[in-house]
Amino acid sequence: MHRVFSFVSLSACLLASAVASTASSTFDLGSFKPQDIITRDVAVIGGGSAGTYSAISLKDKGKSVIVIEKKNRIGGHFNTYIDPATGTTIDMGVMIFHNISIVREYFGRFDVPLADAPGFSQSLLNYDFRTGKEVPLSFTPSAAEISAALVTYAEQLSKYPGLSKGVFLPDPVPEELYRPFGEFVQKYGIQAAVPTMYNYNPGIGDILANPTVEVFRYWTLNFVHSYLNGFLMTAHKNASEIATKAEAELSSSASLLLNSEVAHADRGEDGAGIRLVVRTAQGKKLICAKKLLIAIPPKLDFLAPFDLSENEKTLFGKYLDVGYYVGIVRNTGFPENNSISNAAPDTEYNFPHLPGAYNFAPGVSFARGVLPELQRGTYATPQSRKSFPLPDEEVKADILRSVKRLQEQNPGKFVSQGEPEWVDFRSHAPYFLQAPAEDIKDGFYEKLYALQGLRNTYWTGAAFRAEDSSLIWKFTEEIVLPQLLASL
Repeated sequence: MHRVFSFVSLSACLLASAVASTASSTFDLGSFKPQDIITRDVAVIGGGSAGTYSAISLKDKGKSVIVIEKKNRIGGHFNTYIDPATGTTIDMGVMIFHNISIVREYFGRFDVPLADAPGFSQSLLNYDFRTGKEVPLSFTPSAAEISAALVTYAEQLSKYPGLSKGVFLPDPVPEELYRPFGEFVQKYGIQAAVPTMYNYNPGIGDILANPTVEVFRYWTLNFVHSYLNGFLMTAHKNASEIATKAEAELSSSASLLLNSEVAHADRGEDGAGIRLVVRTAQGKKLICAKKLLIAIPPKLDFLAPFDLSENEKTLFGKYLDVGYYVGIVRNTGFPENNSISNAAPDTEYNFPHLPGAYNFAPGVSFARGVLPELQRGTYATPQSRKSFPLPDEEVKADILRSVKRLQEQNPGKFVSQGEPEWVDFRSHAPYFLQAPAEDIKDGFYEKLYALQGLRNTYWTGAAFRAEDSSLIWKFTEEIVLPQLLASL
């Protein structure tokens, strides 16, 4: 089987070398040792949630793949801290999943058991992290009011069935979809749902100012159903377990390059295959493949080596995103049975001012009391076009300042045994790529999806669906991969 794949892909690479107008020594087969030429059906860029799922699914369908990941591990937002003394795990990224068939099947494939996730409750402790002072919330809807508002929300969302499969919008785009979500809230009287929608989707920026469809992308009918009926989580409280098993499988079949990055790309024309020069820890490799699947955030700085078309540059240059960060801090003195949320006394719904920390929660929120000395903190920036809005060290310093401020202003409540210190820290920037209202009105998502298949390239990931692994996998399996497979 491997010989057939290699021969076909190598033929495509030779064809590309013959017909590409940019042919040069950069992609010359003679410039590489035979062992440094990798031939596959599909080259996958990025080993995050989307790229890993895509590679495994293609592999299961009998296609050869190679995943190129710049980090030393795959998994993307699947980040888990493992306490060295006890082995206790704390998820620092993806934690919950929808109870849908693709989730159950994917985890079942790797024999990773799932369990019902406990419900998340609203914090009873609210402080302004800028001052350290407690803030009484101005709006505290009941659980029944929240549920009723979400039912109304779902009724309106149901008017747009294309959103159940992706960001497929009517043409022309209805005005309420690109107008601010705050107007949608007022129009349909769903104020009671807003704090919950915000708290479940940190990293979205100003939820009330965002175009309504950008809220719809995350708070889908699946999400409403999961909120009302229950999410799934991994039984071992370690979401990264599936990434670890996928990495082992891809590595064992020579389908993974870690610590690697594309330096040059020829995406082929007129049916020719694609060629990539990849920098790896073992030197440069030449990858020859029939098709390219890009599963990283489509930011211009990330895609610089891929010889983007003017259309691609225009579309990807529109994206806004936020910096979103998660860390584990020791010696806070914060309670081990409740979370502390950042609340501003002078904003609607008491939403915090950004950049800043969102909240601190016990280190093991699904198994309280196991690591009581650790707190999981989240932090975000306002939206911008920067892929990395703040340096990691600046974020870490600001989070520790918030901890110290809370301790100093509440000496009888938050008493620690030492100085606050970092245990682990993960950046999820750039996070939740979304389009401005005017571009949505002008058909941004229709133009974005029209890129599929052009120049032998297909696209998937959160920017094409939402920051929701369950739905990224569904979108990839039902929308992207059928098109890619039909083209091979």
